[in-house]
Amino acid sequence: MTINWEQIGPYVILPVMSLIGAWLVAKIQHKGKPENAIIDQLQEQLQSDRVANKQTTDAMKSDISELKTEQKKAKRREMIRDDYINKLREHINLGNPPPPPAWPDGLYD
Repeated sequence: MTINWEQIGPYVILPVMSLIGAWLVAKIQHKGKPENAIIDQLQEQLQSDRVANKQTTDAMKSDISELKTEQKKAKRREMIRDDYINKLREHINLGNPPPPPAWPDGLYD
């Protein structure tokens, strides 16, 4: 008995090929799931890090702005004190008696 593959071939080969194809697709999809989960997790972590970095950057910008403001105030106080020191030294050098010159305005504004 010989098998006529031309007649039964499509009935045997097509289902076998379909099963093999379905198996390969399932295997590929199953294999991709852990990788996709890792990618999703990393993307979420990256987004979370971006938000945290933005918050940190905003806080640092605010701190820098406050420090610049305080530095300007400190420079102004230093200039006022230097002027007052010079007035006191001049007062002493001229031999003027107490009281010393009045405390400068704006020192603690």
